Amino acid sequence: MNAETDAVLWAATLDRARRELLALPPAERDWLAAQVRRIGELQLELDRLFREIDGPVICTDCLGGCCSRAKHHVTLTNLLGYLLQGGTPPEPDHALACPMLGAEGCRLPVERRPFNCIIFLCDRLDDRLTSVQREAFSGIEAELRSAYHAVGDRCPGASLRGLLIAAARRGEQPLLSR
Repeated sequence: MNAETDAVLWAATLDRARRELLALPPAERDWLAAQVRRIGELQLELDRLFREIDGPVICTDCLGGCCSRAKHHVTLTNLLGYLLQGGTPPEPDHALACPMLGAEGCRLPVERRPFNCIIFLCDRLDDRLTSVQREAFSGIEAELRSAYHAVGDRCPGASLRGLLIAAARRGEQPLLSR
């Protein structure tokens, strides 16, 4: 995939996800909304721990080396966080190593960031965790992973592999229903 192909696939997948979401029965949309809400809550808990160990300061010093490996991290589940509330995600810049990286860092709010991004701790951050924080982080991460997998079990396009990869693999098959 290249930037131009990715941009076309992103736009088509965004439109497709909107249409499929509208076609879902209300009970299924409600279930998805509850799962996405819980994912957001868990991600905010991880972010709290990240802030406790001065994550923002360390990441600013580093200038986002880990973000340079995030080209395909945004998932359908992250996109649903916007669509279920009638919103639209930021326009990605597919020419960048991470299409959601801006001049000030990630353009996605914490609760809608990709799983891989929210759970990643470089060695500098990991070394700062106390045993209590490490245990809390591990527990929250396990619960978060389970919530993402629950969405993926119901929605075949919602794997942790990334939205564009899933959309390309699914072809014309639905993203949100089996």
